[in-house]
Amino acid sequence: MKSLRRSRWWFLAAVLGPLAAALAQPTGTAPIRVVQTTELKFPVTADTLTLSAGQAQVLINVAADGKLVDWLVLSYTQPAFADAAVRALREWQFEPARIDGRPVGSRQALTFDFKAAGNVVSTLPIEMYENFVTSIFGQTVHQEVCAPDELDEPLRALVTVRPKFAGAAWPGGKPSGQVVLDFYVDATGRARMPVVLSATEPMFAAAAVDALRDWRFSAPRRGGQPVAVRVRQEFVFAD
Repeated sequence: MKSLRRSRWWFLAAVLGPLAAALAQPTGTAPIRVVQTTELKFPVTADTLTLSAGQAQVLINVAADGKLVDWLVLSYTQPAFADAAVRALREWQFEPARIDGRPVGSRQALTFDFKAAGNVVSTLPIEMYENFVTSIFGQTVHQEVCAPDELDEPLRALVTVRPKFAGAAWPGGKPSGQVVLDFYVDATGRARMPVVLSATEPMFAAAAVDALRDWRFSAPRRGGQPVAVRVRQEFVFAD
């Protein structure tokens, strides 16, 4: 198997300036709107009985029809806060992001601040997650997503699938081009939350995203413990 450090992969650095620029939203863009149909409750468990506050951060993927299609816990101060955040998300409703009034699928990070006297949910740009504080309310924040250089060993692609593109559907035959995807590899080695950073043609982007669903990776670990990692992949289409 090839190490991803020796193939056509680019890993994101701790400061994601290029990604922030790639994800810059044009005029007329509205982010995902969360409709909290149920109350966010402070969890009462053996680990939280002595606490008056806590926090969790969850990345959500909302489709163009407003359905929550995926979520990924990024960090938490206690597992109970992450569990409570996910329970709430599964009950809530969402209005999709929009570009010039047109609904589009997108991902967005939500920060859940749990307090005994009331809870708060706020959004956080996804490119800032690696700069998330390492302690809050006197508690350690457990990061579920790590930087590539923190992994015990380089991530490896175990199963790859070439994108399928119907060249006959393109006037003059199959053109050449490229697509760059940003996504997460979760603790089981599955590719999650893909976002198109750039694409020469929309059909290329759709083909690359479809292919990525079937990719499998070595399970990322840090200090022997399963984690998720954020990566970037270029797909090249040649005629």
